[in-house]
Amino acid sequence: MKEISLLIWGRVCYACVPQKMKINEITLPSEVEKALGEMGYQDFTAIQEMTLPTLLAGQDVLGEAPTGTGKTAAYALPMISSIDQKSSKVQGLVICPTRELAVQVIQELAKFSKYLPLIRYAAIYGGQKVSTQLRELKANPQIIVATPGRLNDLLERKSLTLAAVHYLVLDECDEMLEMGFIKDVDKIIKQVTLPHQTCLFSATISNEIKNVAERYLKKDAFRVQIKRTLTQENQIAQKYVLVGEREKTEAIVSLLTALSFTRAFVFCRTKHKVKQLEKILQKNTSHAITSLQGNLSQNKRDKAMKDFRNYDADVMVATDIAARGIDVNDVDLVINYDIPEEDEFYLHRIGRTGRVDKSGVSYTFITPSERSLIKKYEAMTHCPLNEYVIDKGNVMKKYLENLEPKLGEDLKEEKDAITEVCAALSAKQGHEVTPLDLAAILLKEKVEAPASPIADERDYSASHNRSIERNKERKQFKTEPGNQRFFINVGFEDGANQDSLKAFIAKNAKGVSVGDFADIYLKGTFSFFELPKEKADAVIKGVESTQFLGKDVHVEKTERPTDNPYKVRHADRGEDHRSSSSSHRDYHHEGHRDFHHDGARHYSDKKHR
Repeated sequence: MKEISLLIWGRVCYACVPQKMKINEITLPSEVEKALGEMGYQDFTAIQEMTLPTLLAGQDVLGEAPTGTGKTAAYALPMISSIDQKSSKVQGLVICPTRELAVQVIQELAKFSKYLPLIRYAAIYGGQKVSTQLRELKANPQIIVATPGRLNDLLERKSLTLAAVHYLVLDECDEMLEMGFIKDVDKIIKQVTLPHQTCLFSATISNEIKNVAERYLKKDAFRVQIKRTLTQENQIAQKYVLVGEREKTEAIVSLLTALSFTRAFVFCRTKHKVKQLEKILQKNTSHAITSLQGNLSQNKRDKAMKDFRNYDADVMVATDIAARGIDVNDVDLVINYDIPEEDEFYLHRIGRTGRVDKSGVSYTFITPSERSLIKKYEAMTHCPLNEYVIDKGNVMKKYLENLEPKLGEDLKEEKDAITEVCAALSAKQGHEVTPLDLAAILLKEKVEAPASPIADERDYSASHNRSIERNKERKQFKTEPGNQRFFINVGFEDGANQDSLKAFIAKNAKGVSVGDFADIYLKGTFSFFELPKEKADAVIKGVESTQFLGKDVHVEKTERPTDNPYKVRHADRGEDHRSSSSSHRDYHHEGHRDFHHDGARHYSDKKHR
């Protein structure tokens, strides 16, 4: 092994290694060397160079290295080289925290052992039918890659034995040795009764985990920590976007519209947020969106990963489960929609891009109360986080560029006019608006009145004011028996008028057209509308959790009041706009905003704020 000038408890300065190790400088089976050559390997990465000779010599290793630096090959190549291909016993065991990582490791093993047809392997993980995995075990694999829960289940069933395992790996060992997994891991390792070699690898290993790891390693274990070199750090440009919690969805739609990228990860803290954001991005961006979170069935998780790997989807919205070891080529953008629960997860997340010799960029949404994290992340990564301010003009420009191929020739000529009008309206609204909704309003006016010039700001304002006046004068709202009445938390204060709100609902609700509306009534921050009852499911499914000019939309069915809900009484020289009938709350239920029809609001629950 090359001489290292700095080694303090395995803390290695990679810059001290004189030159990169070539493939032919270590002893690997010729079949493995051939496979590596076809995969484009010429020399090894820092973690591979530091650990391969030691592992091939049979020594234990505790290896910490940044995401995307080749840790799988570091432990897999020596394992494949140590397998007795004539044996039918399990000899190598890799334990992973997630199903996706287990599948990925199997795929890498298949590449490395391409010319070793007698080597067999099996993936054991929850979510897949036990019968399928039992069939794989009947093929007598020599290597098993498994998640702890399902592996323990099969061990209890006596469906396999680990008595012949001589090579043990804990991949993402910091996760494996945490409280959530360590009991399962202990139960598994107790069944590895043969003297064996142990490898523990991860991108981040805390001092506490290092202490726990000692009980699994021999005293002469080789401990190595690879830090990113300055060049490697600069492969991931880190930026932050200062944004309020309520403005995040608007910001991410704008960001994904404005940026150019091949593939992107968007990370959220919770499963619910992933599902919600996936739906919003599907409706409000031109990107193909998929998601990955713990509540998905295994088939759906497999399909999500397949779509992402095969470029059928270019944006993956995910919880931190996807930040654990998943290696997908050409991911050049990571967006942290929420900050991670644990600081170390930040490294795992941004490590999805800038892998090996490629570059990438990460954007982290930081709320004003989270500003202190900027310095913390800079210290963790030894790299600055620069502020990024979303350029509204660029967002609109990109949106129109994406829209242009879909427009007729006559509408293409109006692109510059559309850009100017949208910019003016954005300024007048006083906050950033979603380009999709603004463009839809303007384009709708163009399509329905081609002989008229495109509406300017004054036209829009006049229409908006007329809508307000009509609503002030209106007194009755009648529901026909064949219609369904709806409440929606969008009104004229949100920038809506009758035409734009109808167009918005029709755009999102499958099978609904503007001509289907029986009636519509706008108030300041909410509205009511009627559609045929057979359209009800499409409205709820299509409109809920979308955005109207940056506002999160909630829609629900409601009923017609039994008397006149718009009767008001006068007191002194002012007006008391509180309704006189208890039936005004006919559409209320627990967990939603409790609105009076005149716009007075009472909050029964914070979850819809």
